[in-house]
Amino acid sequence: MPEALPYKEPALVHLFIFLSFAYLLNVTRSVTDFLFHGGVVAEIILGILYGDPLSGLLPREWETAFTVLGYTGLLLVIFEGGLSSNLPMLLSNLPLSTICALTGIGLPIAFSIALLHGAFGYSPLEAFAAGAALSSTSLGTTLAVLNSVRHTAPHHLESPSTSTGTNTASTSSSSDVGGPSLISRDEVTATIGEHPNSLGQSRIGTILISAAIIDDVVGLVIAAVIPALASAESVSSHIDKGELAWTITRPLLSSLLIAVIAPLVSCFVLRPLFWYKGFGELWCAPARADKPWGMYAFAKPENGWGTEEHADAVKVFVMIAALSAMAAISNYTNTSILYGAYVAGLVLSYISKPSLDSNTQSHGESGSAPSRAARNRRSKDLSFEDAFGRIIGPIQQCILLPLFFASIGFAIPFLDLWRPIVIWRGILYSVFMCLAKLAVGLPILIYGPLMSYVPSVLGKTKRSVSSSVFKTKSAILRRVHWLSISRPSATPDTGPEGTATQTPEKADAGTTSQLVQSASSAETRSSTSPSPQDGLGDIRAATFMGVAMVARGEIGLLIAQLARGDPGKGQLGLLGEETFLLCIWAILLCTLVGPMCLGYIVRRWG
Repeated sequence: MPEALPYKEPALVHLFIFLSFAYLLNVTRSVTDFLFHGGVVAEIILGILYGDPLSGLLPREWETAFTVLGYTGLLLVIFEGGLSSNLPMLLSNLPLSTICALTGIGLPIAFSIALLHGAFGYSPLEAFAAGAALSSTSLGTTLAVLNSVRHTAPHHLESPSTSTGTNTASTSSSSDVGGPSLISRDEVTATIGEHPNSLGQSRIGTILISAAIIDDVVGLVIAAVIPALASAESVSSHIDKGELAWTITRPLLSSLLIAVIAPLVSCFVLRPLFWYKGFGELWCAPARADKPWGMYAFAKPENGWGTEEHADAVKVFVMIAALSAMAAISNYTNTSILYGAYVAGLVLSYISKPSLDSNTQSHGESGSAPSRAARNRRSKDLSFEDAFGRIIGPIQQCILLPLFFASIGFAIPFLDLWRPIVIWRGILYSVFMCLAKLAVGLPILIYGPLMSYVPSVLGKTKRSVSSSVFKTKSAILRRVHWLSISRPSATPDTGPEGTATQTPEKADAGTTSQLVQSASSAETRSSTSPSPQDGLGDIRAATFMGVAMVARGEIGLLIAQLARGDPGKGQLGLLGEETFLLCIWAILLCTLVGPMCLGYIVRRWG
């Protein structure tokens, strides 16, 4: 029978250890953030110093509890990223995000096989497992760094077409680029106007977040595959090929189904329920002169109900319910719960956007000034992102996120990293892994010129084909005309009133000439009209994208640990001890250098 935990006064040493650890996490983060633009570096180092890797001041059960709290902070960071994301922009830029994600997955694996297998002589499976661990991206680290410099983030970080100020027009055509959107053009305009400094509302920020999410989903798929590959490598294994195929396809299939079903459910079920008779706004927005709070007598304003704190309490409940539901769905379908947290944030951000009223629609996209002001006020009252920042933000910034980065330090086998051969190989491998993620910015750099070049090439091809058709038709018509005049009975055709009818050669020649001219004019219009993607080739946006993807972290450590196995329990994995330490070197240096470089370029360009 379970017994109650005896309540005892904690030892003074334990109190001092915990208080100093919690205090130093916040102080050193602020100092390091000011000096080196990367506060997360200090938190990881403190985790190494206080945890088992060095001093072992923290008991193992404390490290376990701190890891749980830290991972909760990571979930909340990803969830907040979903709340601040622009769904129409996400859909319109999904092809480019997928290209960036595939670049960030393929190059680390390719570089790992080339270096570890080709140069260092490790087995191909070891090189693949190491590259798989380094193909992930620590989105939580990147978002934490960007949140720390949010107030000093530059407005010109992106090129003109990627900035939030000019993005309304390009976003309004999202259905032409990425498929039909669930939010109307006017809603997009208001969404962008509400949070002008939010990373999730910018095009480059949307591409970054979605590419990192894809990286992590694929990383979790690889994490599920690696134990199966390790079992298949063992002599005594009799793993079924069908079971291995299902292990690989199940996370991908479940992630795809969530991506398809969640928007449909949000559009046709959750949003209508939220706005049915104004039910969602009644509880999630504070009382106003034209709107009460709640639905019952006890919630009358004269009774003291309906303040912003009461509305925030309801929104926090809704956020916890949505986050828990999507995390459970993702977990039981063998995909990433981080992916579920991001989808949950997207869903809440979409269903809470007020729709346009008839007054706004009659005045055009922007609406009249009073209706626009009323709609902005309603959007602000219903903003889950603002409520998250007021209620959960301070706890996340001061407790949960520092513990998350410290928990990364707990998992670093620090003393084992200092073997001579491991040091120089680990540093060299880290350089290659940094370059592999920096290359993710190349699609951003070439996407704009490519989108301008492809229509030009298509127009020239169309003109060339039209010209060839014209020449072929002219040759045939000349041959037919020569045969017709060579006959003795051949006479010119006349119309009903005796006028000569236009010959087929001239008619077809005129028609083909008009076709060529129309194709030429269409190509001229397409080459001179501005493309909505022109600014994505800016070097700053490409550099920002590449540097932001460098940081690894929790997913990389997870894949490396799974590939390592547990030699103490006789569970051998794909990674040997030396290759595992090379992975740790690369993960550690990328996670330390990436945030510092990202913070530097954001502040430098600010």
